[in-house]
Amino acid sequence: MRILFVEDDRDTRETAAELMRSMGHDVHDVGNAEEALRLLRGTIPFDALVADIGLPRMQGDVLAAEARSLRPRIRIVFTTGRNELHAAALDPGPIFLLKPYTVEELKEALGSEADRA
Repeated sequence: MRILFVEDDRDTRETAAELMRSMGHDVHDVGNAEEALRLLRGTIPFDALVADIGLPRMQGDVLAAEARSLRPRIRIVFTTGRNELHAAALDPGPIFLLKPYTVEELKEALGSEADRA
């Protein structure tokens, strides 16, 4: 699976991106929504967007709505360290991971190829 991972905390981004790579995913990791949008507007066929909700300058739910307008079938996974979750109305709905999440929770959130068929 080709994943666009957006996380502003460098340590969290590096650790989680490496974890997803070890799971066999092709991960493009960036630290802000602006860079993510640049990639989404490009030619890389992303299967999933994994984004922190609390990004600076542009919240993750706003990024996800824009991603869905550019890539209607992209899988959306939000990560957050907050107990209270807010997200834009997206169809199909997003998946939420509360930090710190486990490997199993991440695997479940990303799903299988059959989930995307």
